[in-house]
Amino acid sequence: MKFGSQLVDEIKSRIKVSDIVSKKVKLAPRGKEFVGLSPFSNEKTPSFTVSDEKGFYHCFSTGEHGSVFDFVMKTENLSFKDAVKKLASYAGIKVEERVLKKEDIVLQKKINSLKEILKISANWFHDNLKRELKLNKNLQEIFNKRNFNEMIVNNFIIGFAPNTKNTLYNFLKSKNYSSKEILDAGLIIVSSKNNEIFDRFSNRIMFPIFDYSSNVVGFGGRAMTKYQINHLGKYTNSPSTDLFKKGDLLFGWQQCKNDPMNSSELYLVEGYTDVISMFNAGYKNVVAPLGTAITVKQIMHAWRISKEPVLCMDGDDAGQKALKRIPELIFPYLKPGYSLNFTKLPEGEDPDSLILANNVKELSISFESKLSLGDFTWNNLIYAKSFGTPEKRAELDQEINRLTELIKDFNVRKNYKNFFREKFFQEFRFSGKKIDSLEKKKSLLNKSVININKITERVLIGSIIIHPTMLLKVIDKFKDISFLENKFNDIKGLILDIFHEKKTIENLNIRATLLNSKYKGIVIKIIDKSILLHAPFLKDKSNIDLIVEGWNEYLEGYLKKKDNIMQKTKANKLLKSLNEEDFNKFKEFNLNSKKK
Repeated sequence: MKFGSQLVDEIKSRIKVSDIVSKKVKLAPRGKEFVGLSPFSNEKTPSFTVSDEKGFYHCFSTGEHGSVFDFVMKTENLSFKDAVKKLASYAGIKVEERVLKKEDIVLQKKINSLKEILKISANWFHDNLKRELKLNKNLQEIFNKRNFNEMIVNNFIIGFAPNTKNTLYNFLKSKNYSSKEILDAGLIIVSSKNNEIFDRFSNRIMFPIFDYSSNVVGFGGRAMTKYQINHLGKYTNSPSTDLFKKGDLLFGWQQCKNDPMNSSELYLVEGYTDVISMFNAGYKNVVAPLGTAITVKQIMHAWRISKEPVLCMDGDDAGQKALKRIPELIFPYLKPGYSLNFTKLPEGEDPDSLILANNVKELSISFESKLSLGDFTWNNLIYAKSFGTPEKRAELDQEINRLTELIKDFNVRKNYKNFFREKFFQEFRFSGKKIDSLEKKKSLLNKSVININKITERVLIGSIIIHPTMLLKVIDKFKDISFLENKFNDIKGLILDIFHEKKTIENLNIRATLLNSKYKGIVIKIIDKSILLHAPFLKDKSNIDLIVEGWNEYLEGYLKKKDNIMQKTKANKLLKSLNEEDFNKFKEFNLNSKKK
C-alpha cells in the first residue's frame, strides 16, 4: 500500500491503541477504557487512560493527548513517517513509497552492507576495550580518572582501536567484506603513493555514533597520546559517507532515545566526554554535535525530545562565538512552543572539566541561570554598544526588524516583535520622552538619579562578585561602602564573611555561594552581561590592575554623588522649618556646596 491517508486509515482499522500502548505501559481495564501509570511523568496514582473506542490516549497529569501515531512518535522519538512505517509493519501492511529502480536497489544493498560493517566494527572495538582494560594500565588510569565505569562503557558501547597498522581491516576482510566496502564505510585510509592500506583509527578510545534509527553510522576517536593530539588532533571523526553526515547527527541520541521521557530538558553540549560525564552525573538527556558548530537539522532533531533544549557550549571564546550565531540560524524555523535556552559556563570550563573537578554545583547553577532565546538575542544586540543618540537607537531598531522578519511563523513573529518592543522601551524609556509638567520633570529627574546610583552600586559590587581577587587590593574600601540599596549591603556582608573565612583568595567561591543563597535573583541581575555596558573595564579579565583602577574611579565618583545627595537631603529638612538658626545652617551648606 502506498504512503498516504488511506494507509493511515487502514492501520487504525487493524490495530488497537491499547495493544501498542501496553508494550510500554502496564494497563488495567476500567469500564470501556484502560488506565495505567503515565509514561510521561513519575506518578504513583494512575492518571493515564486509553480508549480503543475513541482511538486516543490521554494523560491527566501532563496533558499529553493523541492517537496511536502520536504515542509512538513521542515515546520512541520517531518522525510521523517512521511511526507510520513501524505501525504498518506491526499491522502486517507492506508500505510501497515508490517504485524502486534498479539503481535504487543497488544503493539500498550497499547501504545495508555498510550498516553491517559498522555494527560489526563497533562490537569489535568494544570487545577490544574490554580486553585492554584488563591489561593496559594507561587505559585503566584514564577510565578510572573519568569514572567511565562498566555501566558507562556498555551503555555508550565505548571501544578501543589498537595501536596497529591494519588489524581492523584484516578482521573485516576475514568476514568476506571487500576493500571497497570497508573504504566506503570510512574505516580505512588508502595511501596515494603506494596504495598501502591503514586503519583510520589507531590507538584511540572509540565512540560509536548512531543515526536516528539506532544504526551505527560512524565513529569518533579520542587520541591516547600527546603526540597524537599535537600532530593528528585530539578527536578524529569518520569521514563523510553515504551514512555519515556530521551536520545531521547528534552524539548521545541513542541513549536519550532509550529513555526519552527521563527528563523534560535536553542539554546540547560540545563534545563526547561532556555527554558521558553529564550522563554519569545524572543528566541523562544530553547530546552533542560532532565537532562542528550546531546546525538547524540538529536543533530540529533535538526538538523531538525537548521543546526548549538548553545550549551549553564551552566557556571559551570559540564556544561563545558559536552561540551568538544561533538566533539568526534558528529564527526562520521557530514555531509556537519550540525554542532554545542558553547557559554560560565559567571561562575556560566545560561540563566535563567541572564534573571531573567535583564542581557539579557550578554546572547546576549555570543551568538554573539559563537565558531564553529572546533574552539571549537582546543581550547580544546591546552588548558593549552605546545608544546615546537617536540614530544609534534607530540602527538597533532596524536590526531588530531584520531579525524578526526572519521568523516565518506569523504568531511567533508577532510575539517577538512585542517582546523586543517592550525591551526597547525599558532600555530607553527616558530617551526623547516629552515632559508635560514640572512635576513630571522632577519625577523623571529623581528616577534618573536613583537609576544612576543603582548602576554605580551594581558595578561596585558586581565587579567583586565577578573578580573576587580584587578584594586583596580593595578590601578596606569595599568594607567601608554603605550602599543606598539595602540588599547590596546584605550581599556585601555575605561577601566579607566568605572572604574572612577563607585562608587564600584562590579558594573563594563567592559567585557560587551567592547564587545558592536567598540573594540568587538579585545576584543574577547584578552580574548579567549588561554590566559591561556600564563598566567596560571589566572586559579585560587578564589585567586585574586595570579592573581595580576602573573600580576605584567608579567608587570616587559614587562617593561624591552620594555626599551631594545626603547634603541636599539635609538642606531640604532645614528648609521645612526655616528659623534663624536653620537659615544660617542652610547658608553655610549652600556656601560649601558652591566651593565643591
